[in-house]
Amino acid sequence: MKDELYKTPLKSREKFEFSSKVADVFNDMISRSVPYYEANQIMTAQMAAEFYQDNTIIFDLGCSIGTTAKYLSDAFPDRNFQYTGIDNSPAMVEKALLNTKNLPETHKIHFISGDIEGTDYKNASVVIANYTFQFIPPEKRLSLLQNIFNSLAPSGILLLSEKVLEDDPRFSRVFAEMHHNMKKAHGYSDLEIIQKRDALENVLIPNTAQQNMDLLTQAGFQSTAIYHKWYNFASYIALKK
Repeated sequence: MKDELYKTPLKSREKFEFSSKVADVFNDMISRSVPYYEANQIMTAQMAAEFYQDNTIIFDLGCSIGTTAKYLSDAFPDRNFQYTGIDNSPAMVEKALLNTKNLPETHKIHFISGDIEGTDYKNASVVIANYTFQFIPPEKRLSLLQNIFNSLAPSGILLLSEKVLEDDPRFSRVFAEMHHNMKKAHGYSDLEIIQKRDALENVLIPNTAQQNMDLLTQAGFQSTAIYHKWYNFASYIALKK
């Protein structure tokens, strides 16, 4: 279904939520709004397959409609794995169950409707958080990262993708303009872009690219790297040695 949630003028500003309306159009919304979304999903799945340890669990924080699980299934063609996707939106989890019902039974895929801040990540070797931490209040991010780090098996990894700012506000402004132009090229009008931006204000709160690196180090990860970046979007890998 095509994303037209912000196509007509709204009578008042509405706070963005991952509602059933968003779940219905999420696939179109994310593919037109997040640059190189499919390529990033493939890279995430490849990284997970490289570092996954047998008989452990891949946790997907903010799993939305289950897209990552499908890419993981492709990345593990001849190998079993265990996966748990978590999302606080029941509508998203419902879609995820439908979208993954035909995946191989040998790929043990489960979904939970719940709070990622209150989840036990025991027996994890890979934790994925694609565009999730940006929706968590900044003051709570470090404690969640520490929980993930403490739960990971040795040599386990966190894969983190986020919208980011830059230390130099001039670069942030230019990168935001590039993102705006990308969305226009994908068919969004200026009205749609502005109304979506207003809905996300104080809901999606990005860190700078460096702040994310610093948080990963503070949480305990000994090795971190950016494995993909496009203007104001970045993907990180963090290793527990």
